[in-house]
Amino acid sequence: MPILLFLLWLVFNERITVDVIVAGIIVVAILSFLLKKVGLWSMQNDMRVVSRIPAMIGFVLRLVYEVFKANIHMIALVLSPNPNERIKPKILKHKNLIKTDAGKVALANSITLTPGTVTVDVGDDYVYVHAIDEYAEEGLANSVLEKKIERMEEGL
Repeated sequence: MPILLFLLWLVFNERITVDVIVAGIIVVAILSFLLKKVGLWSMQNDMRVVSRIPAMIGFVLRLVYEVFKANIHMIALVLSPNPNERIKPKILKHKNLIKTDAGKVALANSITLTPGTVTVDVGDDYVYVHAIDEYAEEGLANSVLEKKIERMEEGL
């Protein structure tokens, strides 16, 4: 976190000079000390976040792929000769194994970002999802994104 704070300090300043760098180091040192004293920062927490960066990158890349794939499906659905015959909306209750609130939010937002699905409700071990057709239902049943979120939660 100190490195991130220092980088933000440099970004928000208009110029990079010796006095700005020295002032930034002093401000970041004081902030880091105070945050550590009140228990809002520790090196162990920073290392846990850094160790999860590859899993986070994998999750974002897979999310982009799933959104692209769902967009192609929605285009095919809308441009089909009889889209009303293929559209069969339903509400699904999907059981998940996500432990943390942040993981549940990530799953719910991922579902909503994917065209053809909208998260309706999130509970302790389930997610209610409105799906536009069977394709969206199948994607939810075989959720790779859920596995990626579980991988990010490992070691908590």
